[in-house]
Amino acid sequence: MLPLKQFQDFINQHQLFLKGNKILLAVSGGKDSVLMLHLFKAIGVNIGVAHCNFNLRGDEAQRDENFVKMLAASLDLPFYITHFETKKYAAENKISTQMAARDLRYNWFEEIRVKEGFDYVALAHHQNDTVETMLINLTRGTGISGIHGILSNRGNLIRPLLFLNRQEIDEFIENNHLDYIEDSSNQSASYTRNKIRLKVIPHLKEINPDLEKTFTENAARFAEVETFLNVQVQKLSAKILNKKADGIYIPLDEISRLNPQKLLLFELLKPYGFTE
Repeated sequence: MLPLKQFQDFINQHQLFLKGNKILLAVSGGKDSVLMLHLFKAIGVNIGVAHCNFNLRGDEAQRDENFVKMLAASLDLPFYITHFETKKYAAENKISTQMAARDLRYNWFEEIRVKEGFDYVALAHHQNDTVETMLINLTRGTGISGIHGILSNRGNLIRPLLFLNRQEIDEFIENNHLDYIEDSSNQSASYTRNKIRLKVIPHLKEINPDLEKTFTENAARFAEVETFLNVQVQKLSAKILNKKADGIYIPLDEISRLNPQKLLLFELLKPYGFTE
């Protein structure tokens, strides 16, 4: 059986969307997004299916596209497809291929959401993605926003599978005999995220077998701390920031009274492009 009750409970608990909302599902064809699609279909939400072909994996990318197209047709759902010149975009913008793919897909999802009248875009991130994101951010260096992991909702993006880990998803896929496709690039340790997943996390799970649940709980606490901090910074900003036509001014005596000074000064100036 599908975890319909847990799915609905998570949606309700986090107020991801309202009854009658129209949801666009980002479906790659992998286990995560396939399970998400079947869950949404089972609870009777008005949905559509969106798939990105990044033209990075040749015949395999075309196989993915064909699979998702047929899956959407078998469920009588509207299907939206786009093709990106990802490497060209990455070169033009001097960014990594992974970052280019991220930018392209999120921009396109929002374009389709607005054009086709969807209320939200649903992404199939799960608890393992939260662990990987937190570890990557901590390794590279981050503020508090980087250690709350992946949020269940932000703007028009929702992530309704964050109550599941990868093992649980695998079990539901197998037990319900759901067809899916494998992305061979997921097994390549040349990507940072894959390296974390394949080489680092297995050792951490030897220490804590419930690693995903623990990280998810910690992430929720960090998100609450960030919310509290943001409220305090907004109050402080209204009190001491002096905005003029030629810039932003903070009296030196106010700076000297900040505690903790470095953190609060960083958060006060961050909205104005100061990130170092």
